[in-house]
Amino acid sequence: MDYAIDECNAERQRLLATVLEPPTREVLAKLPKIPNARCLDLGCGQGNTTRLLAEVIRPAEVVGLEYDNALVEYAAQAASPSCVRFEQGDATRLTFADGTFDIVFCRFLLLHMTDPLLVIREMLRVAKPGGLVIALEPDCAIDISYPDTPAMALINKVWKGLFPNPLIGRKLIALFNDAGAASVQAGAFTLIEHDASTLKRTYRLTAEATGRAAETRGILTADEVRTMIDGLRQLEEDPGSVVIGFPNVWAMARRTLQ
Repeated sequence: MDYAIDECNAERQRLLATVLEPPTREVLAKLPKIPNARCLDLGCGQGNTTRLLAEVIRPAEVVGLEYDNALVEYAAQAASPSCVRFEQGDATRLTFADGTFDIVFCRFLLLHMTDPLLVIREMLRVAKPGGLVIALEPDCAIDISYPDTPAMALINKVWKGLFPNPLIGRKLIALFNDAGAASVQAGAFTLIEHDASTLKRTYRLTAEATGRAAETRGILTADEVRTMIDGLRQLEEDPGSVVIGFPNVWAMARRTLQ
């Protein structure tokens, strides 16, 4: 997925953060109170999740780590609490020492990773013994709309063709166990929108952002790209339409005390 910072991409990521904020708050509410916690937010993008962690957890420090340096600079420009800082880094090779953080978090990161197990192992490594590691990831199994439109099946085909791990949600529990995590908890939620256009607009903007790559890689034809974008625009403009997004799965575990 292209993360170049332009107006459409920036809006798309802001909208996605808005859509995901309520369920993310529900997941974060499950965390115990940790005084003076140190937190790490991997794949922080624009820094929306990093600032949310700062608000909910009220840590001593929260570091937002992002591979794309342009996004790091973009995140740093926004107003943030004094405990927040942003760094460029690779989630597969974290430079932090073992046992640095009380809480390590990622959202919509592992679906982009060719080796998500490696990332989870790194998350556990930099967590303190007994520290918490949380991942919130999609499972791009199906996208549903009413009225029905071929556009939803087409954009689902794009997810599965462009993302290295589009079905990562269903794998999280096994991956956490394989990584040696302890006390694994998990849950799932599904997004539905019928009285607004935030989720619907997110779908349409994402289709526009990924259409060229989908065509270039042979995932969709040029006609299918047009059908996808036009169909999603119609859903966005129809106040009576309903969109049900793919399932999202969260997993939370502790680093073992050894």
